[in-house]
Amino acid sequence: MYRQIEAHLVLSGKTKREVADALGISYNTLLLKLKGASCFTLDEAVKLQTLLKAPESIEELFDKPA
Repeated sequence: MYRQIEAHLVLSGKTKREVADALGISYNTLLLKLKGASCFTLDEAVKLQTLLKAPESIEELFDKPA
């Protein structure tokens, strides 16, 4: 799971459905990507960083815990 993304989702007040719609993917696809079962594309990662107004770099935002 991506801790930084989950934290920014809470801070932004956006729902996962809203984020999925903004990324142009289904809600279920977003859930799979957040769980790490599927990968985000670079375009999705950039859109997500912008949508959540995350100050971290993409590398930091998408850092998975070991």
